[in-house]
Amino acid sequence: MLSRKSPIAVFLLLLVTSGLAVAGDDASGPIPYKTDLGQSFTVYAMSESDNAWSASLVDRLKYTGTVVHFVRTSLPLQVNGKTVKGAIYQAIEKPDYFYVVNGDAMLQLDTKWAYSPGVGGFSMHAPQSRNFIVCLNLSGGVPFLSSSPVRKGEVSWKGHDWNRFKCCTPASYRFRTAMPD
Repeated sequence: MLSRKSPIAVFLLLLVTSGLAVAGDDASGPIPYKTDLGQSFTVYAMSESDNAWSASLVDRLKYTGTVVHFVRTSLPLQVNGKTVKGAIYQAIEKPDYFYVVNGDAMLQLDTKWAYSPGVGGFSMHAPQSRNFIVCLNLSGGVPFLSSSPVRKGEVSWKGHDWNRFKCCTPASYRFRTAMPD
C-alpha cells in the first residue's frame, strides 16, 4: 500500500527527470541580442585575393565538403542595449543565413529560432581583416529557445558572450564603429 507521500515523491521524480531530458538543448543565456534583418544593408565584396585565400585554406585542410562564405554586412546589432557594427555576416552561397560573431549565433530566415552553430565538425576561419569568413560543414546547431522567429524584420534572442574571432567584443569599440573599406 502506498503512503500519502508517494504521489509527491513520484511527481518530484518526474519533474527532476524531465528537466534532465532537455538539458543542453538550449543555447540561451543572459545577454539580449537584437537586429533587424528587414532593413537595407551593404555587404563586403570578396576580391580575387580573398577567394585565393579561401581556396588555399580548403586545400591545406584537404576539405572536400561544401564551403560557405560569409561576408561582413552593415547591419547593426544591439547587444545589451548597445549598438555593435561589423558583427553580422551574410552567406554568399546561402543568402538566407546570417552569422553573428558576438554571441556566436546563426540566423536562418524563416526558421523558428536562432541557433548556436558548432556541431558535426563545423568550423569557421577568417583572415586578419575579418571581412569574410570561410565556413566548413555548416550543419545545424543548438537553438536559442529565447529567440523570436527568424524572419525579415526584427529578430531577438538571449545568448552568451561567445566570440570565435574576438573581433567585435565590448573592448574593441574602435573596431566596431566603422565598416572597413
